[in-house]
Amino acid sequence: MKTKKIIYIMIIIIIGFLIFRLDAKTIAPLYDMYTDPDHSGAHPVTELWVADYAPMSNHQRIMIMFDLAPYIGQTVDSAFLNIDRFFGCPSGDPTYTKIYAITELWNESWAENVHISHSSTEWASYNFSSDGWHGINITSLANAWLDESITNYGLVIRALQGNKFSKFYSREASSGVRPYLELVGLSGIKERDRHFHESIVASPNPFYSVCNMIVPSGAEVEIFGADGRRIYNVHCDGNKMIWKPSESVGSGIYFIRTTFNKQIDIEKVVYLKN
Repeated sequence: MKTKKIIYIMIIIIIGFLIFRLDAKTIAPLYDMYTDPDHSGAHPVTELWVADYAPMSNHQRIMIMFDLAPYIGQTVDSAFLNIDRFFGCPSGDPTYTKIYAITELWNESWAENVHISHSSTEWASYNFSSDGWHGINITSLANAWLDESITNYGLVIRALQGNKFSKFYSREASSGVRPYLELVGLSGIKERDRHFHESIVASPNPFYSVCNMIVPSGAEVEIFGADGRRIYNVHCDGNKMIWKPSESVGSGIYFIRTTFNKQIDIEKVVYLKN
């Protein structure tokens, strides 16, 4: 009987975990790279390196940014940065790191030999002691981005002084090993005025070539892909707009975010490309 009870409890735990995970949203990096002030030349675009080991002039730092614009105004129960380590040097030695919020705008054209500016607040610390996937809890940092108490310029991973290499796969690596942000339990969307919500119309839905929008005059309209990347934005002088996706936009689910007088409405539309 005791064995059956233990099995029953384990099943309940597993089911609860699975339900919890169904609420998760995964977001691919908008940008990622690493900076290396001591070496010039070809740096692997598919890799992210972190170290702070003076004898070998290794002072690499990792930069990662996620586009969270579709989720601004919400809170999240947990947020994990997931990253896959494939190499540690020397084998078996850990790399102790801290995570900081970046404080200036950047993209992947950033000079690779210049470290980026970041705040002094340590939002997380993590010890990379083995190869494989690592999940770093950055819930506090994610919520700070979402409530806009700090501007989302991404994060930097710095090794503690004297720590040797850990190397990870970047967003340009093969599918299945790329880093991603996992948000679990998004909630607390700011209360929307009922009239405001009902005044916004996207039609037809699904649409095949053109989506017609009715929005408040003066609203800001942004369109995001399912991965959280913004693909279109416009300030509407009138109350009508037309979205005709460019040739590079594929079929899928898209989110139309309308902002007006500090109110936010998000409409989901389905594009079926001809």
